[in-house]
Amino acid sequence: MSPTAIDHHFAAVFEGQAALRREVRDGFAKVNARFDALEETMGRNQAQIVELLSALVGKSPDQN
Repeated sequence: MSPTAIDHHFAAVFEGQAALRREVRDGFAKVNARFDALEETMGRNQAQIVELLSALVGKSPDQN
């Protein structure tokens, strides 16, 4: 291969690696966003459970 062809080949490899890194980064960002949403939902569900149990028992969880 000529130096120009080798340079072109390496440039293509580097571009491919950069694209792959972007895809991986974006994938992790999406997964993190889904975990954040899941944690928020779990927090709301836990608060609802505490409210329902408190109503069932007749006192708030802060009371002894």
